[in-house]
Amino acid sequence: MHTLYDTRAVHPLDRYEYYRAEAAAELAPVSVHGRSPGHLLAVMSVAKIGDFQIETFTWGADREVVVRRTEQLIRTSDPGWYRIFLSSTPGARAEQADHRVEFRARDIALYDVSLPWTATHLAGPTPMRVIMLTFPQALVPIDPATVRPLVGTLTPRNMPGRSLLAQLIIGLAEPTATDDPGLAEVLRECVVELIRQRLGASTGITPHARRLLQQAHINGILRQHLDNPALDPGGIARAANISPRYLHTIFQDADLSPMQLLKRLRLQEAHRRLQNPAPASTSIKDIMSAVGYVRPDQFARDFRQLFGVSATQARRLAGERSSYRGA
Repeated sequence: MHTLYDTRAVHPLDRYEYYRAEAAAELAPVSVHGRSPGHLLAVMSVAKIGDFQIETFTWGADREVVVRRTEQLIRTSDPGWYRIFLSSTPGARAEQADHRVEFRARDIALYDVSLPWTATHLAGPTPMRVIMLTFPQALVPIDPATVRPLVGTLTPRNMPGRSLLAQLIIGLAEPTATDDPGLAEVLRECVVELIRQRLGASTGITPHARRLLQQAHINGILRQHLDNPALDPGGIARAANISPRYLHTIFQDADLSPMQLLKRLRLQEAHRRLQNPAPASTSIKDIMSAVGYVRPDQFARDFRQLFGVSATQARRLAGERSSYRGA
């Protein structure tokens, strides 16, 4: 993810106006109303996965502020997108299409970026954090008029597949999240199934969509534990709160087993670190250890097998490309 704006980067007296200007330049621009808080924290981070945009917003202030998506702003910028809003913590209130929601932790609601809304960022001692998954309406093969009764309403907590989707969205907002484009297909299928289910067009997410969600969840767990050289199927299952047998079931139709996926993720992370010219002083041995490898010969063999070059060559090639771009 990269930071779109962060009020900590400006003088405290300028933070409110800075936030107002940045909010007017978001994917779905909004106008900000209310008196300037004495204390203000507003941070927006964004990432893209295919046609999906993940936005993480953190807010903390000693005075509530109201943001509005108005008809005028919609006429100026209407990308024709839906937005799934997930509250990681309480502290937000939103209204759209005559529906009003006071969010609790892990609540999920669907919004239409093409319709006006009003949101209130509440004051409080603990910062609020929300995650927004925004995607084109064209990805949902359902008439927007049919979907409209759902906008601005909470997704029932007992809806099959809801907690898995929430788990995935929260994982995508983490610093270790992947930008694997294959995740876009997982998101598309699961989001469409969730909407169909709420409309009564299905009784739950398909077994295929459920497996995709579970595999994506395991992927996130593996990324969080890359540095653990002792991680094995039992440890993966314990981290996911499932049995080793069920872990095998989740991956029985996948291209890679959990341990093969773990090796692939470790090597990809090592390669990513070698592409970054900033920490070039970090030794390849330290990078190898940071991604859970113990034996240098095994790391060297696996790295060359996947990327076709040695780690040393990969670092040198990355440096040459960086020098060429800077010339």
